[in-house]
Amino acid sequence: MIKCAYRYFIAVTIGLLFNLYIFLPLCFAQQERSGNPEYIFFRANSYYEEGKYDDAIDEYSKLLARGVEGGNLYYNLGNSYFKKGELGKAILYYEKAKRLVPRDSDLKSNYKFAGSQIEYDISGSSTTRYERAFSIFNMLTVNEMTVLLSAVFTLAVLFLITRLFITVAGRYSILFMAVSLIVFVLIAGPLFYRVSLLDKEAIVISRSPEALFEPLDNATAHFTLYEGMKVHMLQSKKDWNKVKRANGKVGWVRARDIEKI
Repeated sequence: MIKCAYRYFIAVTIGLLFNLYIFLPLCFAQQERSGNPEYIFFRANSYYEEGKYDDAIDEYSKLLARGVEGGNLYYNLGNSYFKKGELGKAILYYEKAKRLVPRDSDLKSNYKFAGSQIEYDISGSSTTRYERAFSIFNMLTVNEMTVLLSAVFTLAVLFLITRLFITVAGRYSILFMAVSLIVFVLIAGPLFYRVSLLDKEAIVISRSPEALFEPLDNATAHFTLYEGMKVHMLQSKKDWNKVKRANGKVGWVRARDIEKI
């Protein structure tokens, strides 16, 4: 009996060790896989295709919490919120995506359609003359514009150095430097403008919040904002933000009603 019990104990122990040897690495591999950003993104996309938009948003948000950014990530988040009927959040993430992938045709189409759903007609007043004049640069990201500006500056410096050693270059130096200066200014102006707007633009994410004359709950309403509208942030004060609408009207709105791009 003792020998049988001993043999049984040995057999069970070997079986347990074998199972641990086989399945424990698989468990760790599965855990590591589930925490992989690419796998999370794939899983979020699967939820989106299944129509489980809340689950998709949760998965995409996990990537944002890890500091992951990307045009496709923001674009997919925008699509998920749009499918849920949350117009403000959808436009918010489309705007974020535009800063990273401004030439994406699907993004342009979805953004334009989402913008058409805004209750307030902002056509003709949503962009300034400056923005319309340099709209061509909206096809470039801030990083691309910075690289382009650096390239123009570098070429100008190289030309000046070349001129010291090659006399022929001096004949065209005035023309070349004039063209370089014009191109430099044409790029530097829009780049400075784009950089100046960083952290100062926001999207209305609530249904129809009222902008007040003062940052007080009992203050008089000044005008109405609409979900999905873009506003310019002027000042922050506790739970309030002073914003300017596209038509120039200024008022105070609760911080929870808007979100920075």
